Amino acid sequence: MATAMITKKQLQEINNKCSSNWRFDTIFFVYHSVKSLSKKLKVDDTGYFEFRLFYNNQNQITLNIKRFDYKHNVTVAGETKSIILDKTEVKRRNNSKLLDMTEKLTDEILLKLYV
Repeated sequence: MATAMITKKQLQEINNKCSSNWRFDTIFFVYHSVKSLSKKLKVDDTGYFEFRLFYNNQNQITLNIKRFDYKHNVTVAGETKSIILDKTEVKRRNNSKLLDMTEKLTDEILLKLYV
């Protein structure tokens, strides 16, 4: 199996194009060879949300939301949600579409999507 690669320059270019504090998730990329953008938002003193924007197996833009507990640093049981944001199946996974989504997915909108 070939290892996916991304240069520091490519990483910086992607992060510079992200809006609303979204970032390329290098750890997820290294372990899964999937390009995704992620963002964390503090919920309260007990935990935070982690949002991940990526293409699913049908090449549809998907948002995955998990709530984590600070104390145990684990996902809170039953606190995971996945939403297909664009049901259009694209032939080629395009980073620019994910980057465009970061403009629309502000903190306020993300928190509303979780509820």
